[in-house]
Amino acid sequence: MGRLLADSPCSHLTAKVKGGGGLRMYKRNRMIVTNPVVSRKDPTFNTTTYDWAPAGLNQKLAMQYMELIPESQRTVSGTEGALERRRQLLSQLPAYDQDPMKCQSLASEEEISSMLLFVKHYKQEVLGVGEVALPGEGDALKEAANQRTAKEAKDRSNSDKKDSLEHQDHGSAGSNAAGSTNGTDDGTKTEHRCTGCHGEVAKESPAVYAERSGYRGALWHPTCFVCSECGQGLVDLVYFWSNQKLFCGRHYCQTVWPRCSGCDELIFCQSFHTANDGRTWHRHHYCCWKCGQSLDTPCQH
Repeated sequence: MGRLLADSPCSHLTAKVKGGGGLRMYKRNRMIVTNPVVSRKDPTFNTTTYDWAPAGLNQKLAMQYMELIPESQRTVSGTEGALERRRQLLSQLPAYDQDPMKCQSLASEEEISSMLLFVKHYKQEVLGVGEVALPGEGDALKEAANQRTAKEAKDRSNSDKKDSLEHQDHGSAGSNAAGSTNGTDDGTKTEHRCTGCHGEVAKESPAVYAERSGYRGALWHPTCFVCSECGQGLVDLVYFWSNQKLFCGRHYCQTVWPRCSGCDELIFCQSFHTANDGRTWHRHHYCCWKCGQSLDTPCQH
């Protein structure tokens, strides 16, 4: 996840690994909830650990969010919900869709270059992480996003100036403050509708916003923030926004490049096999995995 979010507008959800040569680690925002247990003896406490919770929330709002999703999907450590989250991370965000080093089927420099350009594009234009807030708080989220963008631009500028000053005796520091673009706050609305199911979203109920869709007018019930292709809840609220729809990473990538039904990796070569049922294969993977015979020719396996 750290590699996926690095070099994207969501990089603030990662942290540099000390001594990692620029590698970034995902800050998954683990949440620990402690509740007192009333008893006749000395007070004791029950502690519940969530392997993941939405970033940037106080505990009360985070718990409101958790209560809105099915219990089987809550990321309580050691439960089926936590295990399901791990399975979804592997399924929705496979490493071989992000990193050429993990994609074993790349056979040429041209294919590697195609994948690198594809990953760079979706990080900058498509990838996002949903943000949880109350209906009507979209402008506050937008302002925070503007401030993050301004800070990142200033940091890059300062870094460039530092490099330049290494060859000069004197230099001047400058700053470019990005102006906020405030408009009519959607908090003035008397009614909020879910972009997914079009049902009403109660003003006191947490909703999910997606920066790529715009903060005004677009919000989702937590259970409606799902991939438009497979219908699964978007793990850790990581989404890909394309054609005005939410996708998980797996299904967004498949709208751009075909996926091999043999190795499950994306196909970046020009020549591949398409079966009668529409599934696609690397040519050398369209075979029986036991004997290697083409699937067009019946074999004993």
